[in-house]
Amino acid sequence: MREEKRRPFEIKVDVKSALPVYEQIKRAIKLVILSGRLEDGNQLMSIRETALKLQINPNTIIKVYYQLEMEGFVISRPGSGYFVKLDSQKIQKERLELFVKATDEYISKVTDMRYSLEDIIQEINLRKKEGS
Repeated sequence: MREEKRRPFEIKVDVKSALPVYEQIKRAIKLVILSGRLEDGNQLMSIRETALKLQINPNTIIKVYYQLEMEGFVISRPGSGYFVKLDSQKIQKERLELFVKATDEYISKVTDMRYSLEDIIQEINLRKKEGS
């Protein structure tokens, strides 16, 4: 039997956010899965462990894990915990949706600030050169 591995990641909860805490946690876990930092079969932290780490009610984590399971991102194994369950088509679709949403938000913000498409492209190219 192969040893399950957990790759560490941080979840930040902003109690002042208009977004409910459970939704913040769910989005953070989905992002870690979509980014590939958690792979198929990786075990998530236990409900108790996650609740203690984030200093929130365990029922909130139960809700998050349940929703992730209903959305097809994790699977529960009674007595063992929750594990990442990857469906490559679903992951590709979700990643594209997240990319489009983030791009739309970015473009909306910078065009509201009266930057042009040329300004956006120039800034992206500058960042790309800095990252090379």
